[in-house]
Amino acid sequence: MMKITEKSDVYSYGIVVLEVLTGKQPIDPTIPDGLHIVDWVRQKRGGVEVLDENLRARPESEIEEMLQTLGVALLCVTSSPDDRPTMKDVVAMMKEIKQE
Repeated sequence: MMKITEKSDVYSYGIVVLEVLTGKQPIDPTIPDGLHIVDWVRQKRGGVEVLDENLRARPESEIEEMLQTLGVALLCVTSSPDDRPTMKDVVAMMKEIKQE
């Protein structure tokens, strides 16, 4: 049985952020080769093409914030729980993105 920890919560948060920004589910039939959302975003290097089509029409400043947020989400879903940030760190990173 999987133990629920702060680091597993961080992973779950990262998955939710990826879902919101990409418009895709973790295991989505529209993702080629049956990749998991995490692997797909990493494969695409977190570029604009992974953003949901509806979000790509936003102003450039918002696109940049979304891409930075995507980077935070990828930190949250790092394979090793010890390498994931704390939620306190995630909040600090998100605040920093919004202030830029």
